Amino acid sequence: MAQNNSFPVKLFIYDLSGGMARQLSPVMLGRQLDGIWHTGVVVHGKEFFFGGAGINNCLPCGTILGQPNSIVDLGYTEVNEDLFQEYLDSLAESEYRGDTYNMFEHNCNTFSNDVVQFLTGKKIPSYITDLPSEILSTVLATGSFAVPPPLSCWDGG
Repeated sequence: MAQNNSFPVKLFIYDLSGGMARQLSPVMLGRQLDGIWHTGVVVHGKEFFFGGAGINNCLPCGTILGQPNSIVDLGYTEVNEDLFQEYLDSLAESEYRGDTYNMFEHNCNTFSNDVVQFLTGKKIPSYITDLPSEILSTVLATGSFAVPPPLSCWDGG
């Protein structure tokens, strides 16, 4: 149970493919993928996420993605809003500038994982963080199919 100095932390998980990954991945990749995951961390009444425009926030479920496919309760943090904002400002000036975004190596899920570890000491689910290496280990990596240009996990501003 939360105390006055602790705040709930939740991971919002969205399938960017809208269910198409589950249907098409066996044919296109030679293995089943349940989704193409985008994540945001909800704490202090806001949803925080990373994409080609850098670190952003909005009200929970306020992105163009609407309602998340699932929500993972990650427990509580004692990190207050001011300290958390300082942490985010530091990240925004260094490793999470918009120009550092990379769909496979430094994306919204990398950001969520780092933020969740800072807040709770936990990691986000591995089925999310392992997705890029799963995709790269498929027939796409062999050159059997042309890889489309990288898309930002989130290009909203």
